[in-house]
Amino acid sequence: MDFVIRKGLDLKIAGEAADTMLENVLSDTIYVSPGDFRWLQPKLLVNAGDTVQVGTPLFCDKQDERIVVVSPVAGIVKEIVRGEKRVVQYVAISRDAEAPTHLQVPFDEPSDGRAIRALLLQYGLWSSLRQRPFAVIPNPDVRPKSVFVPCFDSNPLAPDYSILLRGQEDSFLRGLQILQMAAEDAPIHLCMRKGADNALFERANNVEKHYFSGPHPAGNVGTHIHHIDPIDKGETVWFIYPQEVARIGRFFAEHILQFGKTAALTGPEIRRTGYFTTVYGADLTALLNDNLTQENVRVISGSVLSGRKCQELPLLGFHDQQMTVIAEGGKREFLGWLLPGLKKWSLSRTFLAWLTPKRTYEVNTSLHGGRRAFMMTDVYDKVFPFDLMPLQLLKACEIKDIEQMEALGIYEVDSEDFALCELVCPSKKDCQRIVEEAAFELRIEN
Repeated sequence: MDFVIRKGLDLKIAGEAADTMLENVLSDTIYVSPGDFRWLQPKLLVNAGDTVQVGTPLFCDKQDERIVVVSPVAGIVKEIVRGEKRVVQYVAISRDAEAPTHLQVPFDEPSDGRAIRALLLQYGLWSSLRQRPFAVIPNPDVRPKSVFVPCFDSNPLAPDYSILLRGQEDSFLRGLQILQMAAEDAPIHLCMRKGADNALFERANNVEKHYFSGPHPAGNVGTHIHHIDPIDKGETVWFIYPQEVARIGRFFAEHILQFGKTAALTGPEIRRTGYFTTVYGADLTALLNDNLTQENVRVISGSVLSGRKCQELPLLGFHDQQMTVIAEGGKREFLGWLLPGLKKWSLSRTFLAWLTPKRTYEVNTSLHGGRRAFMMTDVYDKVFPFDLMPLQLLKACEIKDIEQMEALGIYEVDSEDFALCELVCPSKKDCQRIVEEAAFELRIEN
């Protein structure tokens, strides 16, 4: 089935990843963070000084101790890094450079979905799955009504999935079969970019195939769910990225547990862009050394629209497939908006750069304005491809009016679906934070 997304926006940023492989990045210390898993309340299962192998559980979710996050490498737990109120920020692991980054796991072939879910939980692969609503790790006891695999990414500077999956084609197809069993025959939806290289995805059997065209957020899983299988209160949909499907497929096909992944290094402040292989939680400092155009930059794990700002160390998040580096803003400009702005992007054509539509822009973190109350405007509607009222929903989210949020469709959206609204917001509102905080209140209420 074909879907054409007409509302949205493609932000053209300089620094797209070149089709070249950079050096592998396996830092001496790996930092596994509970913060990579939304609202997970960690219960530590290791202490400083403990020896771990690939697949050793590091912490579990206090709400469901079957859900564990495991070590991606072999080594020794160096320290438990805590923040305010002793909240666990990272489990730091000193990697054993001589040990392999995979583990051979003997197990009997599972015969049903229950056995598959048990293996995924035991070896930390269950955390690769997330559910809508709320984008949290799903409850293993709740069957989804469908499973979505987004097979392209429309975010600025997004990686090419055909590069991310090189050499993993058979594992990916096997992973889809495993997902079908784990979801107990719920329909699997593969969502592809129309006109792209979809040869691998079109080889999949017993799945429903959909093709999307149009601007971002055409590649967001929220857009796919809204147009194919919308969510109502009490319903659950799973989603998972193709690389994680391939990881699951290799585990069941070859009995090999590994957490390696390919990601893209992108952004206007990167001298040499490209792709690299690593594990989640790796310190990417070595990859950035002598590869930045300036020192005052912001490193983002994920996309520039909805990624997470790296604080002290450039760490790749569990679910992220790109690192983006842009300049820090905050500098005042002489004459500001009075200049013609031949190199400045603007949705409203305030600057003359719109005369060169193929131009790419070197963006920074400046807000270009002050925060204020919500303004009545239709600017959100131009970039929000849902049959919902974004401004009214945001207002309901900000005041935590749960009944109004439900009436306006909160279960169909998540924070990343409002990234473009945040970008174009004339009030400079933190739209994504507002939606996430409201969703947290809603989940507690339910």
